[in-house]
Parts: sequence; C-alpha cells; structure tokens
Amino acid sequence: MPNLLCCKNGSSYFASANAVNQYAPNTVIEPKHLDIQIKVNDLREKRVVAKVTITFEHSGQALISDKNTLSTVVLNAEGFLELQVEGASHSYDGHQIQLYWSEPFEKNTQRKVTVDYVIDHPRAGLHFQKEDSYTNDKDCLWAVTDSETEKARYWLPTIDFPTVRTTLTWTITAPSQYTSLANGALVSEEEKDGYTTIRWQLDYPCPSYLACFTVGDFVCVDDGEVDGRPVKYYGARSVAPDDLKRSFGKTPEMIRWLEAKVGMTFPWPKYYQIALPAIRGAMENISLVTWIEIMVLDEINAKERQNLVDIVNVHEMAHTYFGDLLVIRHFEHAWLKESWATYMESCWLQDKSSEDDFRFEMLTNAYQYMRECNNEYMRPIVTRLYDSSWDMFDSHTYPGGAWRIHMLRGILGDNAFWAGVKHYVNTFSTKTVQTSDFQAALEWASGLNLSRFFDEWLYSKGYPKLKGAFDHDASRGTVQVSITQTQIKKDAGIPLFAFDLEVELTDEKGKKYMKTLTFDREATVTTTFILDDKNVLPARVRVDPNFRVLYTLDMPADQRILKNTAKDAEDVISRIWAYNELIKEGSYSALKFIEANILQEPFYGVRSQVAGLLSKQKSEYGLRILASMVTKESDPLALASVVTSCQIQNDILRNAILEVLSRADQLPYRAHGAALVALAVQQKQEDLEYLLNVAKDNQKIGQYGVIRGSALKALGYHRSEEAYKYLITRVGYNVEPMRARSLIVDGIKYSAEWQEKRLQKLAVEAFAKLIRDPNLMVRMAAVDGLIALQATETYYDVDSTRYLYSNDDLSWLNRKLYQLLQTNSNKGTTAAKEEVEKLEERIRKLEEKLQKLDQNA
Repeated sequence: MPNLLCCKNGSSYFASANAVNQYAPNTVIEPKHLDIQIKVNDLREKRVVAKVTITFEHSGQALISDKNTLSTVVLNAEGFLELQVEGASHSYDGHQIQLYWSEPFEKNTQRKVTVDYVIDHPRAGLHFQKEDSYTNDKDCLWAVTDSETEKARYWLPTIDFPTVRTTLTWTITAPSQYTSLANGALVSEEEKDGYTTIRWQLDYPCPSYLACFTVGDFVCVDDGEVDGRPVKYYGARSVAPDDLKRSFGKTPEMIRWLEAKVGMTFPWPKYYQIALPAIRGAMENISLVTWIEIMVLDEINAKERQNLVDIVNVHEMAHTYFGDLLVIRHFEHAWLKESWATYMESCWLQDKSSEDDFRFEMLTNAYQYMRECNNEYMRPIVTRLYDSSWDMFDSHTYPGGAWRIHMLRGILGDNAFWAGVKHYVNTFSTKTVQTSDFQAALEWASGLNLSRFFDEWLYSKGYPKLKGAFDHDASRGTVQVSITQTQIKKDAGIPLFAFDLEVELTDEKGKKYMKTLTFDREATVTTTFILDDKNVLPARVRVDPNFRVLYTLDMPADQRILKNTAKDAEDVISRIWAYNELIKEGSYSALKFIEANILQEPFYGVRSQVAGLLSKQKSEYGLRILASMVTKESDPLALASVVTSCQIQNDILRNAILEVLSRADQLPYRAHGAALVALAVQQKQEDLEYLLNVAKDNQKIGQYGVIRGSALKALGYHRSEEAYKYLITRVGYNVEPMRARSLIVDGIKYSAEWQEKRLQKLAVEAFAKLIRDPNLMVRMAAVDGLIALQATETYYDVDSTRYLYSNDDLSWLNRKLYQLLQTNSNKGTTAAKEEVEKLEERIRKLEEKLQKLDQNA
C-alpha cells in the first residue's frame, strides 16, 4: 500500500495503555501449500462457496518435546458458514478453527486437511460491488479481495500472519460472462454449462495478505510482455481502456528499471493490475496488483495526478522484492517493505525525472513524517508495542522509514549501499526478514558498524531539530556556523543523534568552501570558515548540500545571504529554506524581494511551498504576493496547492480566486475544486448562488465527482444557513457521487460548528446515521464529525458499530471513542475560534502598519 494512501492513526497516542508487545507465531507445524477452490454463482448474492486443501508440514530441523504443539494448529477463519473439515479433528468458535491430530507430527512429515465453507456478506477482506448513482453501468458486477493486514481470515482459512507463507493453486468457477484472475501463472481454462473454470498456480511462497482473486465483468488492456511475462490492466466494464493505458502505461519500463536497480530478474510469471472501488489504496498482491479506482485517470485528471499514479505504480512494484519476495517476519519490521517501497518511489524520480523532483519528494516525505511526530505521536520506527498490526502502517513507517534508508545510502555511498541491497535481496529471496538482516547485509557490503545508527534512528524516537547561528565577521574575514540539536529528551526516549552535517559557503566571486560538522556526544557543534579574501563577502549558504540527513533547521542569516540563496542556490531544498527564513523575518524588503523573484522560480515545488508559507504568515503584503502567484500559476502540479493556500478571508485573494474561476472550464479538477473552497472561505453572500449552481451542475461533476465533492464541501465552508441545509439533504447514500460524500461530511462538520444549536442537531442526527453507511470512508468521516461536534451522547451508538469493522481496524475505532469522550473537556471551541479570528485580523492590520513604516524608513 502506498505512502499517500496509507492507514492514518489520527490520534494523540500510538499504543494504548492496554497494548502489549506482539510477536510472530510459532511455525513448528506450518502450512506449505493451499489448494483454493472458489465457486461463484450470482455476484449479486455476495456469496461464494469455497473448498481449501491445506498441506501442513513439520518445519523444524528437529522435533521439540511439546507433543501438544506437534499435534495442534489454529487457523484464523472469521464468520465461516456451513464449515466442514476433513483430515483432522476440529472445533470452531466463529473466529478460529482448532485442528487436532491424534498422533503428533514426525520430523519433516506432511498432512493434508480440507476445509469446506461458505462466505456470505463478509465483513472485510472480500468485497463486492457497491451501488453508485453516478455509475453508468449498474449491471457491472465484481468481487475482489483486499486482505492487508489481517483480513484474509474473512474469506480464507489461514494462519493470517506474514511469517507463514504458502504456494498456491487456484480453481475459480464463475458464470462465463465474468473474468476470473488470481495470483500466479495461468494453467488452464475450461467452459461448461455456462460456467468457466480457470486455474492459476503460484510457485513462490505467499503470505495470506498477498493472496488475491477477483471475479467480475471487466475491461482489459493488453500491454504486451516484458521478457515473456504478460502485462495487462483491468477495470470495471465502464472504465475507458484509454484511461487504463494512460494511467498504467509506464509499467513495462518500470519493471525493467526495477530489475536493474535491485539486480535480480523480475520473478513473477505475469504482472496484472486491476482498479476497483473496494480497494483502500493500492495493494501489492503477488502478480495481481489491486488499485482504488480513482487512480485510473482521464486526460484532465492526469494533468494533476499522473505523477502520483506513476510513483504509486513504482511503490507497488517495488514490493515485488521488498515485501513479496522478501516477506517481513512480523509487523514490527513493516518498514522493511513499506519504507523501501516509498523510497523506491523517490529513486524512480531521481533516475527518470530530475534531482529536483527527487529532493522535493523526499522533502514532502519528511514533512509528512514530522507532522505525525509533532501533531499526533512519536514512536520508534521498529517497535513490537502496538494495539493492531494496522497501526504500524503510518507515516513513521512510510516516509519516516524511507528517510532512514536514504540516510544509510548517504553513509555508505552509492556503490556500497546498492551492493548491500543486492546482497540482501539475493540472500533472503523467498525467505522472511527482520531488521537485523538488513543491517547485516549493509555491514557485509561496507565493513561499517551500523549498530549506533540503528539504535538511534530505528529503535529510538524522533529526529534532529536543529537551531543554527550564522555569524559573519567582516573584520576577520570569517564566517562562524554553530548548530545545536534541540530535540533531546532522554526520559521520552529521544536521543542525541550522531551524524555528519555538511555546510557549504559560497562567496561573491563564486568560490565554494565546505565544512563538515560531526555530531557525536555533544549537542552543539561549531565550525569556522576562513575566506580567502576578507574583502569578499559571503554570498550563499547551503546546509546539507548533498542531501543526506533528515532534520529541521531554524537558522536566521543576513538578508543578503538569504536572498542570494533563495535566488541562486543549486538545490530546491536550500531555496525553500531561504524563502522560509525571509518570510519568517517578514520585513518589507524581504517580501519585496519575494514578490520580485518568486514568479521566476523554475521549480513548481518551491512556488507551492512559498505560497503555503505566505498563507501562514498572513501579512497584508504577503497576501498580495499570494494573490499575484495564484493568478499567474499555470503548472497543474502547483496550481491546486497554490490555490489551497488562498483559503483566507481577504478581498484581494477573493478577487484573485474569482479570476481563476473565470477560466473554470480550463482548470484541472483539483485546482477547480480548491478554488471553489477558497471562494467559499470568503463567506460573501453574493458568492452563494454561484457555489450552489456549481454544486448542482451535472456538467461540472469531474471524474469521480472531484469537482462536485469540492463544490459541496465549499458550501460548508461558506457557513451560511442556506448552504448548510442544502448539504444535509445531499449526504445520504446514493444521492451524490460515492467519492464526493466524505467531502460533504467534511463540509457539514465545518459549517455545523458555526450554526445555531437547533441546526447543529441536524448534523449530529445525520452523522449518527452515517456511522453505519455502506461506504467505509463515509463512516469514518461521520465518526470524525461527531467528535468535532462534541456529540458525546452518541458514544454508545459509535461503539455499537464494531460489527462493521475488521479486527485490525478496531484500534482506530477505539481511538475515536477515546477522542469522543475527551470532547467534554473542550467545550467553547467555537467561541475560541471566533476570538482567534479577531486576533488574527488585528495582527494583520498591525503588520501592515509596520511594513509601511519599514517602507518609509
């Protein structure tokens, strides 16, 4: 599953007080092969008949003394009907099948057990089509599995943990109008009496969460072969083949790139990808990758999202080696698959796009990880203490772990690093891995002792927060740079980190000087640059110019240095840092420089970041610059971000947004939607009619309801009673496009806080119904809505929805229930917000006066 679509904890804590250390199960008696037979009759019934023959084997090198362990196995099996077992005695409690043999297993012996059962309306793991009033083809039926992390147990009798892996054979029988796909190579296909039986075989060991099948009425795009391996893309029948080809068309090139990068031939007999609405993001099932349908792009959508689809494609494909061929032993080592797949996204950009794209993607990863650290919780990357395996799939594991891999690459250098990676992949191919295996492979390749790095960066919490001082002594011709680590909290497990930090200084004549600050045992390190000519001034400074370290840096410098760095630094990270310091300074001269230069900035990411920084600063001059930026921005990769930064009440920004909306027919979907929300934030009565018209215009829905959803969300941000009442009528099931509905919930949630109490009750009533909605994202948004509205009276209603969630999702629900109870201590939020808005307006006026005085001076 990709970084941008990963599970979000959404809580102020990671592990609850009831959390305990989690461990992989024993594998004394281990399933080695599953022969899976699936029979589908009518997909409308949401029911399958299954028969699974499991081959068990004693897997140890010698027999243990515990006869009970040699005679019993427990299989996960949630909610199976009509269960029958042959080959062993058994008991079943609706959750686990306990198998018993009268005689213990002997060394290296095998036994087979057959489980017959029916799956009917499963809670999770196996999904069937959902109705959607905006889908053109109501008769397009399908079923698909989506089993990460522990959801295979809802459709497959298995030991549902990654350390247990089996080879697979599939026999799927379904009405002949349907296509049936599964892991592995196609073995045979036979049609009889209106049914087609298709057989697939996977000879590689596969953990349960990567076992996948799908049956349905699909469209297919054949993209040829890569070294004899067929590459195909599938979607529901209503999907345009051109959109599938556009979205996934780089797949063959990516396979060849990945083989070369990792140094191993692509192992799977085929590479199929299918996009369906039930998938929560994208999933790296062996040889059959599943995607959420919104990642299939039309021409307009691709302008903003093709880069995202490409890196998600790389992410899932990278799991071929990191997660599928090498399987994590247990969930504490999730970073060995998700951090790696996330890092390979960035490596693709580095090799196939540009160094700027690579660094900006890594910066975005750093921000995402740090946001979770600072706003929610901080934990070690590797930890056994968690409530649910799903909790491990957060921003610590994805971008946080990706940065650790990148730092290891910087420490070892490219040659030793990639040699170690290739050794790691080749050594542990088809085996399970843990963190120490990766460390040992890198140490084998480099000769370095990496224990301290792994102790501090993987087994400890946090990251370096640096405070810097830049001091130029013109009389001596020296520049002193002093940097301090400020994050150290030993009692909280946040250490002093050991690392080298390079600082590059460039003088007015272009002469470069480089110093390395080594953090070892002291929190503060200082270095001094001696200029060749003390009459030559320093011009630019770059911290970590080779981009090797994860950190934040607060280091003011002379305005002249900052301006030169913002304008001329070779890398995007240094330019963003310099702009950030200038905006924090906030003087008239600093902002005037930004106004004169930002539109000439060549990289879209720098412009996006500057827009966001100006939005946070909120000075009158800064907002004028932002207004100019939004009217002149033309890059689809930046436009939605820059427009989103304009969500501030300001007449100049409103005029700029109206100018953007005047060319609405030319805007990509997300930029259009962001502009509608930014206009709504102005809360002008004269804009309400326009917003309502867009929200009702069936010619302005956008692919997957992107524009419609944003227009409806915008009505909530308008905060008017009329818009609010309209939203209440649109949030029900099958009224608006499926993907728009969670945005409606967001709009109601925001608006309700500003309505009279009698109207707030309408939102609480609506959300209390939606917590049982068929759509998971709507249910989750409704729970968040009840928390925002401090509706503690709905606690037991929310608690009663446990039956809708898989076991590995219940920790999320528990956190939300905890937050709901805590809302009693947060009354008066609306009044506080109003006071904050008033204070912000006063501050803006004071800053404008100060800037005018600065200008006159």
